[in-house]
Amino acid sequence: MKLKNKIISGLLTATTLVSLCAFSAGAVSTDKKFSVEDATLIQKNVVGMTTFDEKQIKLYDLNKDGVITVVDSTLVQKIIVGLIKEPTEEQPTTAESTTEPTTEAVTEPTTEAVTEPTTEAVTEPATEAFTEPATEAVTEPATEAVTEPTTEAVTEPTTVPKPTTVPTGIKLNKTDIVLGTTESYALSTTVTNGNLSQVTFSTGNKKIATVDENGKITAVGVGTSKITAKTYNGKTASCTVTVKKLADSITLNKTSITLGVGEKYDLNSSIPNNTAAYYRLYYSNNTSIAPVQKAGGLVTAKTVGTTTIRCKLSNGKEAICKVTVKSAPSRVTVSDKSATLKVGQSKTLKATLNNNAYSYRSTWTSSNTYVATVNSTGKISAKSQGTATITYKTYNGKTASCKLTVSGSVVKCIDVSTWQGSIDFNKVKSAGYNYVIIRAGYGKEKSQKDNMFETNYKKAKSAGLKVGAYWFSYAMSPSTATAEADACLSCIKGKKFELPVYYDMEYQPAMSTSNSNYTKMAVNFCNKLKSNGFKSGVYSSASVYDYLLNRTTLKNNGISIWNAEWYTKPSITCDVWQYSDNGRINGISTNVDLDYIYNLNIVG
Repeated sequence: MKLKNKIISGLLTATTLVSLCAFSAGAVSTDKKFSVEDATLIQKNVVGMTTFDEKQIKLYDLNKDGVITVVDSTLVQKIIVGLIKEPTEEQPTTAESTTEPTTEAVTEPTTEAVTEPTTEAVTEPATEAFTEPATEAVTEPATEAVTEPTTEAVTEPTTVPKPTTVPTGIKLNKTDIVLGTTESYALSTTVTNGNLSQVTFSTGNKKIATVDENGKITAVGVGTSKITAKTYNGKTASCTVTVKKLADSITLNKTSITLGVGEKYDLNSSIPNNTAAYYRLYYSNNTSIAPVQKAGGLVTAKTVGTTTIRCKLSNGKEAICKVTVKSAPSRVTVSDKSATLKVGQSKTLKATLNNNAYSYRSTWTSSNTYVATVNSTGKISAKSQGTATITYKTYNGKTASCKLTVSGSVVKCIDVSTWQGSIDFNKVKSAGYNYVIIRAGYGKEKSQKDNMFETNYKKAKSAGLKVGAYWFSYAMSPSTATAEADACLSCIKGKKFELPVYYDMEYQPAMSTSNSNYTKMAVNFCNKLKSNGFKSGVYSSASVYDYLLNRTTLKNNGISIWNAEWYTKPSITCDVWQYSDNGRINGISTNVDLDYIYNLNIVG
């Protein structure tokens, strides 16, 4: 027959449990360690009314399957009435090990016969599915009348939750957090193969941070504490909470801003040092003009008008930003459609929008930053000879451009050695020369360092000049060029240069070699310098570059070209042009070589 008022899968009804209790009282020896209270406790654990610790799990897991289920409750009841023996460590108890009595003798109890004990403090879920028997109401039946019901007669009610499984892991959404005193934060907890009801929370220091049963942290005092979440079977996760004094003031990175319709701007807040404020919430006085993300500060311009954005702390302190919204641009022009500059010169372009329009997120770009760069205000800086297009673009895609040509240079440079004697580099700088290339030495021996190199380097740096160096070559072969590179590196060790270190290739006997051999000498020297962290280049005359040094090979190896050509303008493309060997400038008592830098990209 079917049983009424069934509990969850495999559980006996309350009255049947009472009968078993009564039977056990009369037929089981008093040295049994299990009682009807144990069976009831297991049933409560199964339906989630209580939680077992590891010791209880070990005690009540009679079939040793690692999980507390109704099967374990049934086994306890069978042990109580003497149908099976208590389990041992070697031999777990199973329901199948017993011989079931016939069911004809079972008298099905009614739920009316069972009453809830008044001393029970637990509120039972779905009482029609689980009613705890009151032992006072049990009349002990004769042992002959007790028959174990078959498991087929018990069906699980849909209103009772299924047994939970053993958690295999736990994770918190934060491993660390900084809060201001009095602030709270609710941790999000993920239990693998389980749920939050299987987790307990604890704090390392209640005077710094407390935590409730759901993982809600409250900052109490300044300091650090660890919040730990732990499942009943020992799986843990933690979050380090740093508590600082709650900020008593706040500022925004903008106190006012103008945007075009459709434009966005992300406000940022700051608070005093050594304070904290996890919650900094943003509000708009008029969301139809400009709403703001409450937790992020992202403002969106919606319609023309003015509103105030407020960023507020949990203690009521706030900062404000006035937001003005104008029309979106429909057209734009720039002040110059074309322009010509020399290397080292600059020019600022101005962009104009249609009336009452605005674009905060406008951009200036250069089509060729090697030739010219442009900053956010429209200032162009000419870097090397060539052409580039400078473009202004609004946030909504409206553009205007200027065609730029860069030709010639105004960047003045000198190169010096021991032959110039003592130099006053402060006077050199005042004369308009901001760059100098100093001879470091010559040949393949480090003892051949220029005897004025250290002094010239120190004085030039002190005066604020940008410095490069050169090494005079006597090499006749690529291997000797490598040896000269080693000597140069010994002499310039520890120095910092803004310009490259150049290999001075003007030794006439070496020019009798082949194009490939001479070029290989240059490459060997320069590559050795580059491998040691220095920019490198070659110094020679235009005629040598034309027939003996392969400029394509040099360019492919990233080698700078310094061209000596005493003429009105250079005949080859070069980075530095030495246009005179007999210049006279303030601060130097002798003639000096004069140069123009044609490519500021070599400066760094």
